[in-house]
Amino acid sequence: MPADRRRVTPATTIPAGVGGEPLSITRLYYAVLELQHAGALTGARSQKLSTRVDPGLIEAARRRTGLRGDSDLINAALAVIAAGDDFGAWLINQAGRLPEDFELAL
Repeated sequence: MPADRRRVTPATTIPAGVGGEPLSITRLYYAVLELQHAGALTGARSQKLSTRVDPGLIEAARRRTGLRGDSDLINAALAVIAAGDDFGAWLINQAGRLPEDFELAL
């Protein structure tokens, strides 16, 4: 395997010791895992990206994720967006799944 290509896993994508919110780190972990299984990740950080962003947005994302490096933060954001969240579609598809006589015992 060439030196610039490594096996992509959540462990190689999320830096060790990240101290962000557990839910944010978990979302990132599963987003990367989903993208890895789909074959969407190459393992190389070779594409350069230059953009201007709101500093408040960057700081808010750093607080939530615990990520400090700009590249790590942008990779995390793109992974979460690319993986998507199909909970809404799943919830809608659950309509009518319970029997008519179902009662919730309280």
